[in-house]
Order: sequence, then structure tokens, then C-alpha cells
Amino acid sequence: MPERRLKDAERLVEAIGIPPRPEVVMALMAEKDKDKPDLKLVAEAISRDVGISAALFKAVNSPFFGVQSIPQAVNLLGLSRIATLVTSLALKTSLKDPGIERFWDQSAHIAMLCAWLAGKLGHDQDSAHLFGLFRDAGIPLLMRRYPDYKQTLALINEGGGENGFTAVEDAHYGVNHAIVGGIVARNWNLPERLREAIQRHHDPDLFRSEADASVKNLVAIGHMAGQIESLHTRNQDDGEWLRYGESIMAWLMLGEDEVEDFTQEAGSLLLDSWR
Repeated sequence: MPERRLKDAERLVEAIGIPPRPEVVMALMAEKDKDKPDLKLVAEAISRDVGISAALFKAVNSPFFGVQSIPQAVNLLGLSRIATLVTSLALKTSLKDPGIERFWDQSAHIAMLCAWLAGKLGHDQDSAHLFGLFRDAGIPLLMRRYPDYKQTLALINEGGGENGFTAVEDAHYGVNHAIVGGIVARNWNLPERLREAIQRHHDPDLFRSEADASVKNLVAIGHMAGQIESLHTRNQDDGEWLRYGESIMAWLMLGEDEVEDFTQEAGSLLLDSWR
């Protein structure tokens, strides 16, 4: 991305106001970087944040995890998985504006599918889950800034974005949610491969570029998750899958039959999440 355009985007994002990385996330990441992390300190840091600890307890107390306390969750699930869950919950809490519940429901489904697909394809599930949640984090921030942004989204969803999702945003606002999301990821100190994948997940040249394979894997898995979610919730193809599906299948070395199998198998996963 040209340096001038990035600086313009950073000024715009600064005006919107990126939520600061919560203290609990900083504490977890600090422990995660240590050779011998202290899980007791991790549990204590989570417990000090009432909102995050309540949301985490609700998540880990579900039948999927089957645990009943924060210390038990940290010990059973491990620091990597707990850090992913806490970071995800912190993002949602920080951007929990009224009227966008449907956006977060969709993001949660896509993040879940990203992790599931990553496991199926032999990639890191925690990174895929974080990517799935953060990749569209720029959308609620643009909603805060521009009163007509929801109408722009409706135009894109109705097929008005022939040149691509971010091209419509750029034409309207001079910035797009992928750039904004990349800046959020950088400010939250997410790994560089995640930041680049978020910033480039609508880049039509990505799979022809020299980008790291891990970046391409994340973007490919994210688009496949978006396609699966769209087929199951709206009974239609995702617009970005129609643009990039062939390139994604070629990169992941998958055929249409295999994608169809994943789509069918994911149905029960999504059904469980809706109960």
C-alpha cells in the first residue's frame, strides 16, 4: 500500500477512535511470551476484568468446553486457547455498539468456521479464529464514522459492488474496512501475519503475490468460511467467493466436491451454535 494512503487511513482511524487494547489482553500476551508463563497470574488478570471474565465464564461454561471456573478454564484449555478467547471477547466488548448484533453473530460464526476449517486443513486453529473475528473489525468502526455506511453495505450486498467490496468503500470514503482492520490489528499487537492477512483479505492480487504462505492460508480459509456461512444462513453464494473462489481452491489444492463436503459437514456445527 502506498505510504501516503496508509498515513491518510491512519489519520482517519485516529479520528474515529480505535479502542485501546485492554489491560487483560496485554497481561495475557506478556505471560504468553515468557518461557514459563504463570497460569495463576493469567487467571487473576482475567478475573480482575469483570466484563471479560463474565463473558469468558459464559463461553467456557458451555457444553462445548464443560468447565466451571476461570482458573479451571485456564488450566484445562491452555494459555494459547485462553488468549485467543479473551482477545476475541475483548474486541467484541470494545466495539459493542447498539444495532450491530447481527454483525457480531456473523463474525462469530465465521471465526468458528475458520478455526474448524484450519483444523481440517492442518493449519493453526487459534490464528484462524482470531483472523476470522478481526478481519472485519473495521466495519463497526466505519459505521461509527459514517452515518450512511449501512446503506453502502446494503448496496454491496445487493450486488452493487462489481469491482469488489473494498473498491466501493474506497469510492465512498477514501478508505476501506480491510485497511482499518489492519490498523486495529497492529495497535492490538497481533502477529504480523494476521495484520497483513486482515489488510489484504480483499486484495485480488494476493494469491499471485509473494506474500507469505501463512497469510494466503488465512485469507483463503476466511473466504471459504464466509462462503459456507452465506450458503447456510442466506442460501446464496458469498460475493467475494464468486470473485476469488477459483484462486482459493487452487491455492488450497481443493476441488469443488471437497468444498461441498466441507459445506455439508459444517451444517451441524452451525446448527449447534444457533441453539
